[in-house]
Amino acid sequence: MRKAVILSLFAVACATTGAVESALHGDLTTLRKGLAEEKRRGELDQQRVTEIAHAVAAREIYSGTGVAGARRIHSMRACAEPLLRELDARADRPDEGGAEATLTLFASGRLRHVGLFDRYHDADSGAWRAVAARAAIEAEAFTLRRKFFADPDERVRRAALEAANATPSALDFDALLEAGRVDPDPMARSLAVRGLGALGGERATRGLADLWDRADEDVRLAILGAYAAKATFVSGGREALLHAAETGKGVVAVAAAGELLRVDASSRGAAVTLLVRALREGSSDEQRLAILLVPLAQAGVVEALKKASDSADPGVRVAALEKLSGLAPERTLALAKLRQIGKAGSNASDEANHALARAGDASVAPKFRTDLASKNDLRREAAGRALVTLGDWPNAATLLGDGSAEVRVATACTILTKN
Repeated sequence: MRKAVILSLFAVACATTGAVESALHGDLTTLRKGLAEEKRRGELDQQRVTEIAHAVAAREIYSGTGVAGARRIHSMRACAEPLLRELDARADRPDEGGAEATLTLFASGRLRHVGLFDRYHDADSGAWRAVAARAAIEAEAFTLRRKFFADPDERVRRAALEAANATPSALDFDALLEAGRVDPDPMARSLAVRGLGALGGERATRGLADLWDRADEDVRLAILGAYAAKATFVSGGREALLHAAETGKGVVAVAAAGELLRVDASSRGAAVTLLVRALREGSSDEQRLAILLVPLAQAGVVEALKKASDSADPGVRVAALEKLSGLAPERTLALAKLRQIGKAGSNASDEANHALARAGDASVAPKFRTDLASKNDLRREAAGRALVTLGDWPNAATLLGDGSAEVRVATACTILTKN
């Protein structure tokens, strides 16, 4: 198993030189020097930066140990596709990182589950029990899968609930309902609720309705997603969504309208009307969610967005202007207003500048280049994301040699998913 990792690293290293080789060997000082030299020579185009990003991510997959290393591997799920070979090699190691690599391969749909349940269902390690729980997708494993719903390790509970979503079993109903009520982990509660939606039928719809009355906002949002699941939507889910959208309050009502818009063409008109109403009359949170969900190509939407772009709430203004920038007739004025907010030094300035980056406005690139030197990890990471969006590969690549492993991995993933 260790040999597979070494051979994989060796294969990559033999095909590369300079910054890539430094990245693979974890030599940050030499990597920074190499990046600076390649930048000076004008060699850091998208292809080259992507090669270095791949090497950085590969090194973090191979070298990370313990809980921190496993968390970094988990954070790479969004960019797993180009890293399948490295994840496969890392999965051979019997530590927490190996377990997380195995789960990441599961999430990518690139791993056969055969043998994993039998091998790890009674493992002392929670990380490897989680692998067994996620592999519990055959009928003979369902009884133990339900026991995993109550495992002391939240990773195991989440993995078992993911398996229940992937292969629903009617016998899971009571255990899913209980997990949706009492699991201390919000993600596990959400997965349990969605598992009920995957089961479908009138019994699931009634169970979700029972949960609704005592649920907090996060669980109610998960219930909306469960109502929208095909198996439940046709068994009362549609009516429940309409009721929540028309008579509910807050962001839950807005989200219900968004689910209807997403899954039911026959409800499109009613859903858009409800979203426009929230856009015009709702709280700041309701308005921002409605802006995200409402389709531009619908009567009354542009007018409501223009009104929202003059809101007293700067966050609502920025969200509305970003949405309007997607329409050719409105783009020039919307970008100009966003630039004004971005330069004002207000609480919304960062939001406005990131909105401009997402809209492809290169005028904000100098601001994000300055942020690359920030002492705040999250600020540097956000700057890298913006620069990648703008196609400023040489400056975004700077963060591949960052002193924070989390910033390096986040930047590498952003670059890899841009291709």
